[in-house]
Amino acid sequence: MFWTEESIAFLRDAAAMNRYYETIAERIAPQLPENAHICDAGCGIGELSLALKPYCRHVTAVDADELAIKTLKAHLIEGVTARCGDMETLAPEKPYDAMVFCLFGRTEDALRIAKKQCRGRIFLVKGDYSHHCFSAEQVSLGEYTAGSTEAVLHEKGIPYTVERFAAEFGQPFRSLEAAEHFFALYNRSRSETLSKDEIKARLTAGPSAEFPYYLPHKKALCLFTIETAAISKEEAV
Repeated sequence: MFWTEESIAFLRDAAAMNRYYETIAERIAPQLPENAHICDAGCGIGELSLALKPYCRHVTAVDADELAIKTLKAHLIEGVTARCGDMETLAPEKPYDAMVFCLFGRTEDALRIAKKQCRGRIFLVKGDYSHHCFSAEQVSLGEYTAGSTEAVLHEKGIPYTVERFAAEFGQPFRSLEAAEHFFALYNRSRSETLSKDEIKARLTAGPSAEFPYYLPHKKALCLFTIETAAISKEEAV
């Protein structure tokens, strides 16, 4: 994902209004080792990194997008480090105790990186749905789904546990025009767009005068837990 000032503003508004990232962190927390140094791989603007910090000693948040990391650095808390660069090359001095890959690209890439950089558990958070949520027509998510991850792990014979849950991550809007900008920004349809009436039909009353409109969105998620030791050395090549 390429971050823009507009997409960052939308996400920060949604994160401030919902406990989406806190819910994910709460699911991961019981499985973290004590006093852990963890990596939030592909952290974006770091909302999950910040939510994870109460449950570990240190979080290293890594993303290749300069604007995303700049945004995170403006809101850092003690015990969270932000690094900008390619996950493949930004290896830690000592292996991480755990790694989190939340909606992070291909499962194979996450396995390869984790095998090189982590000595403990890895957590893959994947969407448990098959199509893009904000497009005017059905647009497949292809290999970036929980189902695809399960297929990859089965094929490779990698044992795992999986927990399915849902977390509200609706989007508040300051105006109808803002809602239109949101759908234009996130529409993945090549030819179709949503009309103003179609957009308005998806909205509910917002929570405040500042945000009079709200787009409900309960995301179905899967949390995969894998022991790095169960990943073969061949996966690191």
